[in-house]
Parts: sequence; structure tokens; C-alpha cells
Amino acid sequence: MTGLTSAEAILGEGQLFRSALRANRRSVLAGGAALVATGCATVTERERPVRFGLADITVIRELQRDYAGTVRQVAAMGYGLMGFRLSSYGGPSASELAPAEKARIIRDHGMELGPVRLGVRNASHDADLDAAAAIGAKIVVLSTAPPFIAGPKLFETNRDKFEAWLPQLAAVCEAARQRGLTFAYHNHWYDLLPLGGELPLDLMARAVPPELLAFEVDLAWTWYAGVAPLDLLRRLGSRVVSMHWKDIDRTKGKSTTDHAVVPGAGEMNYPALLPHVVRQTRAPGFVEVDNPGDGLAAARQGAELIKRVLA
Repeated sequence: MTGLTSAEAILGEGQLFRSALRANRRSVLAGGAALVATGCATVTERERPVRFGLADITVIRELQRDYAGTVRQVAAMGYGLMGFRLSSYGGPSASELAPAEKARIIRDHGMELGPVRLGVRNASHDADLDAAAAIGAKIVVLSTAPPFIAGPKLFETNRDKFEAWLPQLAAVCEAARQRGLTFAYHNHWYDLLPLGGELPLDLMARAVPPELLAFEVDLAWTWYAGVAPLDLLRRLGSRVVSMHWKDIDRTKGKSTTDHAVVPGAGEMNYPALLPHVVRQTRAPGFVEVDNPGDGLAAARQGAELIKRVLA
């Protein structure tokens, strides 16, 4: 993968991830695809049905209260896939359902099992990989590179520490392959900001071959970093096996995750973007909103947009 162009960023000390990156929104959205000129695609231009799913973080509070009841409502909205975390990100929890039980509930409600997420602080990941294989998952996803969450400043690291982690990444990718699983890395905005002159995503893609390392592209975090989502999808090509669909509204809240909103509720112009996305890749998209006030309402709004634009 060649280098990716980042937009102008405010990189002052202490502001790297708290300040919104000032990107040229029109050119980022276009991504070299003349999007504004062509407008939205019509249903007849597409040759395949679009599968879309839901990432569990969108409805995590509802799932914690009533997993089966929430899945039932999600399936009724038209979602065909659902991904979930294999274990609690905060450590073992007595209230967390076992992966096999989560998978059973999802399948019992007529949905397919989407990518399952590995614990982000587990160096070997063996237990998670075994669990994923046992429940018949196809894709496992690492949500962040450990060097970004190991230092004194969250989401910051240096080139030496990042490169020292790459052999561990290659090892877990191989361990996943041996279990019949596809290993994918999920990008955030910091994966697309220069680290010692190169982008972390470039370093990963070069260090680990395509047959071992795939990618789950988060369109919103890509945009947030000042990289055109369509450009990134094109550059990664067949290595893209999954996507997260959310939007960015920099006026919301104070933290970065507060800026993540339902597709169509922010600045990315999802009605125009999505038809180009589904022509660019066959990978399924998953609605993901990091911290919605009402998870089921966010899921419903996302599903309605997708069905309106792509159905």
C-alpha cells in the first residue's frame, strides 16, 4: 500500500486528538471518484444486494440489559449481520454472556455472525481465537494497536515502539490463519496520522502480507484523519473485509468519540457516499455509533438510511 495523504492537522502538544482535523470536506468525500458530479447511484446500477450489519457497541447498554430482546429488535430493523466483542473490554465480567451464547442468540433471530472483536490488551489472543473458531466465526478484528494504549498519553506512541509490536501482529495473524480465521485490523484516526514519517496503517500493511492481514475500514475515522474514505478503500482493495459506517459531527460534545454520530447525521453526506462505497468493495458495512444516547434509536436511524439509499 502506498502512502496516504493526510489533510492539514493541528498537531500542537496536547491537542493531537482533542482538536478536529481541518480537512477539505468536499475533496475528502469525493476521494477521486467525481462523487459530486455523479450524484447518487440508482438501484438499477447495482448488480448485487447489499448486506449490512450492526456493531454491538451501538446498542451495548441495551444488550447488557436484555441481550435476546435487543437482538430481536435489531433483526426486525433489517440488519442481516451482527458483530460482537468476545469478552468485556474492561476485563472479565460475570454479566457478560459467553461467545457461544451470543452467537446462538444472533443466529436464532435469523442474522449471520459478523466479525468478532478481540480483547485489545491480550498479547497472545489465544483464548479469544479459540472461542472465535469454536462458534464458527469467520473474521476476528483487533480494534487498536496496543502501542497506542500502552503509553502515558492515550492514542500516542512512537515509531520504535510501534515497529517493535509488528512481529507480534504478524504472529497473531498467523495464529488466526491456523484456526481458519481471517484477521483484520480496525483503523482509527490515529492509524492515518504520520508516525516517524509514515502512517501506522502503511507500516502494518507492508510488514504483514495480504494473505495474513486484512482490514476493517472505519469510514468516519478515516474521514476524521483527513483521508478520503474511497481512496483508502481503493488502496487496500481486496484486503478490506469489513467496514464500519458512522458519521462525524465535530459540534457534538467535547471528546473524539462524541463526534461519532449515526450515518447521515453528520458532515460526510452518506446518501451520496454509500452508493460509491458499495461499488468500490464487496465487504459488508456495519452501523457503529460509539456512544449514542439511545442505541436502538441510532440503530433504527442507520438502518432506515441504508435501506432508503441502497435497497
